[in-house]
Amino acid sequence: MNVLHTADWHLGMTLCGRRRDTETAAFLDWLAGIIRKECIDLLLVTGDIFDTTAPSTTSQTLYYRFLTDAARAGCRHIIITAGNHDSPAFLEAPGEILAALNIHIVGKAATGDPGGTYLLDGPDGTPECIVAAVPYLRDRDIRRSAPGSSPDDKAVQLRRGVQSLYREAWDAACALQPPAGPALPVIVTGHLFAAGGKTIEGDGVRDQVAGFIERVGADIFPKESAYVALGHLHVPQTVAGIPTIRYPGSPLPVGFGEANQQKEVIIVTTGPGVPAVVRPVPVPRFRRLTTIRGDLPAITRRIKELKEQNEPVWAEVIYDGALVPGDLMGQVADMTEGTRIETLRVKDARLVAEALLAHESTVELEELTVTEVFSRRMDAAAVPPEQRDGLMAAFMEVLGELNGDDPEDGEAAV
Repeated sequence: MNVLHTADWHLGMTLCGRRRDTETAAFLDWLAGIIRKECIDLLLVTGDIFDTTAPSTTSQTLYYRFLTDAARAGCRHIIITAGNHDSPAFLEAPGEILAALNIHIVGKAATGDPGGTYLLDGPDGTPECIVAAVPYLRDRDIRRSAPGSSPDDKAVQLRRGVQSLYREAWDAACALQPPAGPALPVIVTGHLFAAGGKTIEGDGVRDQVAGFIERVGADIFPKESAYVALGHLHVPQTVAGIPTIRYPGSPLPVGFGEANQQKEVIIVTTGPGVPAVVRPVPVPRFRRLTTIRGDLPAITRRIKELKEQNEPVWAEVIYDGALVPGDLMGQVADMTEGTRIETLRVKDARLVAEALLAHESTVELEELTVTEVFSRRMDAAAVPPEQRDGLMAAFMEVLGELNGDDPEDGEAAV
């Protein structure tokens, strides 16, 4: 049986207010082509199908169109589990209709009800594989609150609850094993944060498994599993170095921090009495994202390089030079005018760092004059000496326009 594992589509996501529907549609078309080319029998989508619990009609259209395309491409079984971004009720609502097409949806699980367990047949009707489909788990699904419990006690209870639920899922899967012949491979799914998992700054992934508990270890998954298909982390990776416990990662870069990351989906080939063979398949880049960082000369050079490449690109610009840049947004807009570079975000890294340190000041504003405040701001921003006189003169001119000819006399009004 050929299995394709993917996760974290985040249909309907935006980047700096820009919708990603065009990229998403291109990915789903590509994925349907891979299903056809690789003769995929089972598709596993392990959570965060949508970016919000109330997806737009456009996102729903992309979702259902893909399910139709995947079935037409020859995929005989599709199993979809909910992630922390998904609404279990929304996903499960059309479940009976989709089940008639061998598309199974698992939105929620709880102690005593560990998700969905499926015995999957081959083309000739012979059982080939068992899937224990566990979705994203929430605190209330697996832990009973006890008065007076410390945070550490709750964390221990939650980890035990997660492990117990996976053992229940495993036992339910084993109950479907045929009485004779070689044991069928059992695939287990999950949407959680495994210990040691890698994240990227700005990818929106929180350190959570059930609600807000700590990460769990690879030992919660039954060792006898042929493959453990996980979702939640956007960086493609194995867990604890075990090649059969994997995150495929998000197929599209969710933020600029993932721009240079090679995205992938996973193909697993397995069968009765046959060890699983795991093979990553690179996902093409459907839109180029880039971060332009440096002082103004460096930013200018990089924009010139991108302009010469003449490729559509979404960019964020981060200024970290020593000089005060002035109208940074205006300068960047002038540099990119008439190019195929769309600047989605412009940031002055110096101002962000200074804002984080602002609370450390022990001097009350009431004790300082306006010009002293401005002078201290130049000190905090490490404004070079050659710029200070010009900036102070400009500041004094502004004060003069606000308060009259003598800014220092009018500081109280300011």
